[in-house]
Amino acid sequence: MERFKKVAVVGLGLIGGSMAKTIKSRTDSVVYAVNRNRLVSVKAKEEGVIDGIIGEDVLLTEADLVILGLYPDSCIEFVTTHIPVFKKGAVIVDCCGTKKKICNALTELCKQNGLFFIGGHPMAGIEKSGYDASFNGLFDNASMILCKPDEGTSVFEEPYRTEYESVYDDLKKFFLSLGFGYVKESTPTEHDRIIAYTSQMAHVLSSAYIKSDACKIRYGFSAGSFKDMTRVAYLNETMWTELFLENKEALLAEIEEYMGHVKEYRDALKNSDEEMLCKLLKEGRLCKEADMEKEAAARKEDRT
Repeated sequence: MERFKKVAVVGLGLIGGSMAKTIKSRTDSVVYAVNRNRLVSVKAKEEGVIDGIIGEDVLLTEADLVILGLYPDSCIEFVTTHIPVFKKGAVIVDCCGTKKKICNALTELCKQNGLFFIGGHPMAGIEKSGYDASFNGLFDNASMILCKPDEGTSVFEEPYRTEYESVYDDLKKFFLSLGFGYVKESTPTEHDRIIAYTSQMAHVLSSAYIKSDACKIRYGFSAGSFKDMTRVAYLNETMWTELFLENKEALLAEIEEYMGHVKEYRDALKNSDEEMLCKLLKEGRLCKEADMEKEAAARKEDRT
């Protein structure tokens, strides 16, 4: 894309590495990168995934688009530290699992320095982490969330707003060119509230579920449902601890609601209440059916 001729990826873990590999494979952009462990950057360069290492072969000042594949606090630290050396007019996008903290810290700061920050969250991943687990194709048909600021920030003041909207539109086209199925527009507040349910709760439940003593003797007794429930228990505890604490209030609200629902099932079982148990199970089935229909409609709408 004309606007993003040179792309810098900061952090070559699963997401950052997959971004670099996908951009290099599917676009005409020149790709640069840097990783905390220099050996990873060297490996990516030797494999032809990147065209150069930031700080050695090229300066950050050359990048039109900077994609941050770091933890939230590290993203904030990196941008704050390097704010004087970004190219004027450059676009910065993070890939973190929470948005309010990072958007609050960087949106206004970037505006004041002639840059554009847009909060991003690729809804894709696997159980493994690190550069060696990354691959071109991770984002195929996935949703890419891009967050515009909550109302009340100076981003909505002209002439910056018009420039921001242009950048946002180009960014949507760029991510669609990487294989994302569609781009979902959101705000930091909406994102964190919903992601507490769709992502963070799933990791909490999976982590708690697999701790049952029955897991130790389950071999030969488990199939798809067990694998589905336990897949994301295999996680990066350092990253998820940071994400959970940053989104504590929204996640706690989801946990409390879930516990209330589980109590209904527990009580029906304790009381051998066949009618109530059947009613609860039917409600769950109907909720899933309605969810499937709404998701199909939402995907169709977001593609138009």
